[in-house]
Amino acid sequence: MVKHTLPALLTVILLSQNLLAADGQQELKHAISLYGTPKYPGNFQHFDYVNPQAPKGGSLRQGIIGHFDSLVPYIDRGTAAAGSYLMYDTLLARSRDEPLSKYGLIAQSIELAPDNTWVAFNINPRARFHDNTPITAHDVKYSFDLLRAKGSTFYRHFYQDVDRVEVTNNHRTLFLFKHGDNRELPLILGQMPILARHYWQTRDFAAPGMAIPVTSGPYRPVHIEPGRSITFARVEKYWARDLPVNRGRHNFDRIQFEYYRNNSVLIEALQKGEYDFKVVNDPRVWHTQLHDESLAKHHFLRSSLHNRNPQTLTITYNSRRPMLADARVRQALGYALDFHWLNRNLFHDMYFRANSVFAGTELGASGPPSEQEQSQLAIWPAELPREAMTQPWVPPGQGLNQRTRKHKALTLLQQSGWSVQQNQLVNHQGEPLELQVLLSSADHERIFIPMQKTLQTMGIKLKIRTVDIAQYMERLRRHDFDIILNTFTHTPSPGNEQASFWGSDTANLYGSKNLAGVKLNSVDTLTQRIPRASSRQELLTLTRAMDRVLLWNHYVLPLWFQPDWLIIHKQQLQHPLNPAPYALDLTTWWYQPD
Repeated sequence: MVKHTLPALLTVILLSQNLLAADGQQELKHAISLYGTPKYPGNFQHFDYVNPQAPKGGSLRQGIIGHFDSLVPYIDRGTAAAGSYLMYDTLLARSRDEPLSKYGLIAQSIELAPDNTWVAFNINPRARFHDNTPITAHDVKYSFDLLRAKGSTFYRHFYQDVDRVEVTNNHRTLFLFKHGDNRELPLILGQMPILARHYWQTRDFAAPGMAIPVTSGPYRPVHIEPGRSITFARVEKYWARDLPVNRGRHNFDRIQFEYYRNNSVLIEALQKGEYDFKVVNDPRVWHTQLHDESLAKHHFLRSSLHNRNPQTLTITYNSRRPMLADARVRQALGYALDFHWLNRNLFHDMYFRANSVFAGTELGASGPPSEQEQSQLAIWPAELPREAMTQPWVPPGQGLNQRTRKHKALTLLQQSGWSVQQNQLVNHQGEPLELQVLLSSADHERIFIPMQKTLQTMGIKLKIRTVDIAQYMERLRRHDFDIILNTFTHTPSPGNEQASFWGSDTANLYGSKNLAGVKLNSVDTLTQRIPRASSRQELLTLTRAMDRVLLWNHYVLPLWFQPDWLIIHKQQLQHPLNPAPYALDLTTWWYQPD
């Protein structure tokens, strides 16, 4: 009896000590960083990438394709209006000139356990919702519980390492963790939007709608035409306007989003001066569809800003589909894409070929794996081809002529059980290999038409279907597709979101961001270790190793990226001389009258 009671008693004592430590204050921090010390000291006045003297006033109009039916961007139903995030404040604000540091916003200070087993946020006594109701620790706990219960699948997975939340006083919320290994978790909680308990307690958070909720951010809607237009006004008495994290930001009096049917109409509207700002992702538009005379008439400028965090466009294969379950089939399809032809004939050679999910950054794998990467990969010989341990991954067909690419593709298909019968590729059951590309924009069809023709010569039928954005988003949430174009958005410091993108736990959940249906033990282990990395170098080793596993298993085919943001904007729109390196931060721009 005593033999079993003593360990239990020790456990109770240790738990009690942890609770007492959590309940007692640690050092109050103005900011936290994933690695090392935050760049800005406690007495900083503003971020280096803003103009603290930027004037307030004017408007910013932007064009959007699609429609909207919700003002809540944190659920898996409906389509949230562009700019709806402007309505919501978070506990902490992220700086855009550091890989991952966050500074006090709603939270005036942060307490962090030395062993990373808990974090406490102390609410700024001045924090207010737009109806002048004080923001309290109870709102913070309510927001966490609501997001985990009814928010997007993404949030439920994001918060899985939180054991429980306690309100220790009206201005202090304590988050206790299941373990201290997730180094990113305090920062993840810091980016949580704070929702008004007194508003949502009597409403259904999970149901999209156009009712304007009570929020606390720098803007709120003042004019809404459902599905067509939404205008936000700067909140004059915004409680946080003078905080260091906001100085020089949120400068426009009005921010308006106009919705258009497709990209052609969007470009035509730009040249008529119907809106003020556009990031151009298509080199064809930049070179041939934007006419300098029209731009000059409406006082537009062309600008290019360097992007230190470019995003990679990929072809993403749904490995849940029986026809795409074999990695050799996915690899074979990649041989049908001729990047150099597309880049030269469609995109004016402006794209850079991507050979990584993190192309253009230090996060991605390049060249042969390092010794540190090899040590990570060697544990999983069954989930990687032998050459992955010594060779760099190369996109299928790169540098090969069309005849050779076709031969290699057919060899892979034959190895995976497919054969050509009467000019059609069929499996052992006689089923033809027929696939569909699902798109949300007709402009993307031209990427797949040459690929479609090449696959046809191999006996593969590739259908191309374009649907409206609402249907597209719902089919993605249900994973009802074969092939899509997709960009996995990442930050300069990848963390818990990687498990959402690639982890087995989320593969079959509605709304999951694991679009490729990845289910590999190696990837699960690496995505779990990424948030626990103790140094930047360890983080890079882990992301590069994960990158190699994904690439060698051909869940995605990286296509291209641009190292610069190409921008069309009215000359009255000004930006700081030293803009944020890791984001195109429009909150730092301002309107300068002629």
